[in-house]
Amino acid sequence: MFTQIVVGWDGSPNSEAALRWAAARDDAAPLLIVHTVPGADTSSEYLRATGDLPEARVELIDRAERLRGEHPGRTVDTLTVHGRADKELAAYLDGSALVVVGGSQSGHETAWTLGARLAGRRGRGAVAVVPPDWEAAERRAIVVGVDGSDEARAAIRVGVDEAARSGRPLELVHAWVVPTSWNSAYVEYLGDVALMEEMRRDVLDEAVGFARSLGGDPAGRLERGSAAAVLAEYSDTASVVVVGSHAAGGMARFLLGSVSHDLLLRAAGPVIVVSDVG
Repeated sequence: MFTQIVVGWDGSPNSEAALRWAAARDDAAPLLIVHTVPGADTSSEYLRATGDLPEARVELIDRAERLRGEHPGRTVDTLTVHGRADKELAAYLDGSALVVVGGSQSGHETAWTLGARLAGRRGRGAVAVVPPDWEAAERRAIVVGVDGSDEARAAIRVGVDEAARSGRPLELVHAWVVPTSWNSAYVEYLGDVALMEEMRRDVLDEAVGFARSLGGDPAGRLERGSAAAVLAEYSDTASVVVVGSHAAGGMARFLLGSVSHDLLLRAAGPVIVVSDVG
């Protein structure tokens, strides 16, 4: 599905985790490592023997050379530019590339991580966010969060492809909660809950059918609880969790909150956020 894997790298442990995860994928797609050096480009810097950009370029070239040694036969290219990382990496969100970045640093409190900013942009594409300690646990299934939306169908496409490429089992998870406005004292409460569960089962069954139409062989999981919390728990052992982006675009959506955004902040393992990848 992806014709290129683009990794945002800055030499930090977080970006190293992202690079290791991207390189370890059983994927023939070429790998592009992009190091964005903060600040504006100045022509004089290119004429100097020293400077942030030349030093960063040499460091990145050395890292790419080591990576080629670790993964013989893998095509690895590099790019070092001045600018803002989210803006430079967003240029690759065209539906054909998977952009991979590291998760937030330990103790980093802001919700506006690089992965969140990229996942919240309008347009087509897929962003993988990899926590620094993603290798700490044995990981198994490809887990896709589904909710009956077009965005979830885009996530299923990616999940089916990830499962076929890696040989890992595919699990579709639909999480739901009883509305807080429902009063459990009502006699009709249990019947209403049962009806809602049946409707939620229909959503899951439809997702399973769609995955099978794409050649996948998924298991369906119906879970009670908030979607972000349930998927974050699955991320403890999943090879990757895939979700669709419901972002209305930019800051407005993330200030309001979303399942994908909350999941990025809570997940213990890699997460791919998909926006309309055909």
